Amino acid sequence: RTGLIAAILSTNALAQPDPSGIDFVTIGAPGNPAYAGPDNNNLVTGRGSVPYEFRIGRTEVTTAQWVEFYNAFYGRVPSINLPARWGAYQTGNPQSPFGVVSAPGADMWPVSGVTWRTSAMFCNWLHNDKRTDLSAIQDGAYDISTFGYTGTNGNIFTDQREHHPGARYWIPTVDEWLKGVYYDPNHGGTGIGGWWWNSVNGSNTPLIYGPPGQGQANAGFQPDDNSHYRIPLMAYTGVKSPWGMMDAAGGTSEWLESVYQPTAVPYRFVAGSHWGSTWRIGDPIYSLGATFPSDVSLNFGFRIAAAVPSSGPFAVMMLVGARFLVRRGRAPGVSHETGSVARGPGGPGWRRRFGER
Repeated sequence: RTGLIAAILSTNALAQPDPSGIDFVTIGAPGNPAYAGPDNNNLVTGRGSVPYEFRIGRTEVTTAQWVEFYNAFYGRVPSINLPARWGAYQTGNPQSPFGVVSAPGADMWPVSGVTWRTSAMFCNWLHNDKRTDLSAIQDGAYDISTFGYTGTNGNIFTDQREHHPGARYWIPTVDEWLKGVYYDPNHGGTGIGGWWWNSVNGSNTPLIYGPPGQGQANAGFQPDDNSHYRIPLMAYTGVKSPWGMMDAAGGTSEWLESVYQPTAVPYRFVAGSHWGSTWRIGDPIYSLGATFPSDVSLNFGFRIAAAVPSSGPFAVMMLVGARFLVRRGRAPGVSHETGSVARGPGGPGWRRRFGER
């Protein structure tokens, strides 16, 4: 029995029930070596070493998760923008304005077209146990009173650079995201030979883009019926990072917390390919971009990072019980797309600085 519990606790890819409703995996191996190259854009060499354990969402934030958040504050907080793409529709019911469309897998469609700032409010909401009073989104991980722009050209954002040290949930840093996606602590055996892979599926082989059953990520193809927007998260069942992260390639590109050019005009990093994207074939480790935190793009989504809960008998029981959870099967359905595109004060900075072709 002791051996069984030890094995369960060491299985980082195991589903970890959480009050937030998010499926997390734990990223261990504190103090891992940083990535040492190759690095076409000189952005990730020396990055990816994280001196602490943390958790990160197995997938990007889903429609079902965003509907709960959006309904709690709809019409009360103008800065929480309507997503551009998700699997939801307006119900006409003022008590529950949005619902998930009746299509298989719509609850698992990723949410796109949300700003970094709205994503930060989502983290505050989780930190504050999903309360519905307005103070629940104003602070917790990020103090939203800091959000703004300054400078001669109005393009220097004043937003809090990093989450509060005591935050329970936050937007992943570049180092956390890179480690969760590309670092393998068991390359030479269990706990032996940490290694940086160049692809999101624990290999050095570039991903093949295409629909589930044909490809390995939802990027680089655009069917005439736009059905690629209706592919749910976790549809590419065999494509996982060494820690169990899924959908790091394709779907949406993901907001990160870390700041690019911290001493010049600052931007927030964004990672990974998105629907239809062929910017970096195969999603190698240096696939990063950056833009303003107020930018709205049809292609931007995010996933959540979180603190590791305190250990104890209850945590062990939750992990044991997680072995027996069965995820309901999901399949593509129909789409509901709304929203508009806005840009930050400096214009569309997305990826242009990192060699988009």
